[in-house]
Amino acid sequence: MKRTVLIVDDSDTIRHIIKVYLMKLKLDFFDADRADRGLKLLGASPVDLVIADFNMPGMNGLDFVRQVRAAGRPEVRRVPIVLLTGGKAPDLDLRALEAGASEFVRKPISSAALTAVVRRHLGLPEDADELVA
Repeated sequence: MKRTVLIVDDSDTIRHIIKVYLMKLKLDFFDADRADRGLKLLGASPVDLVIADFNMPGMNGLDFVRQVRAAGRPEVRRVPIVLLTGGKAPDLDLRALEAGASEFVRKPISSAALTAVVRRHLGLPEDADELVA
């Protein structure tokens, strides 16, 4: 069964890089350039994992996580959310986890590290890149 990942980041380049990094896992992707669009996609389509940027114009990653965790539908509230940031403030990880993020990752992140994070949250085995779609 294919898994679906929603990528929410205002950078087209970052969204593309994340897809390339995770290509070998044979996932399906939705992507949004703003948090409000990500919320609409999340409410309209089943998603197994969200990878979202911390710093976005309009609604930031923390507010996005809070809104997902307050959603009316349990399947939306429970979706794992990985927040990414290039920010250096030492309290960002604590703030992200308190808001309800499943994991907080600082950029830059390697392909191997991001793949490990995604495998863990999707419950994929280490050899998941060899699964047939």
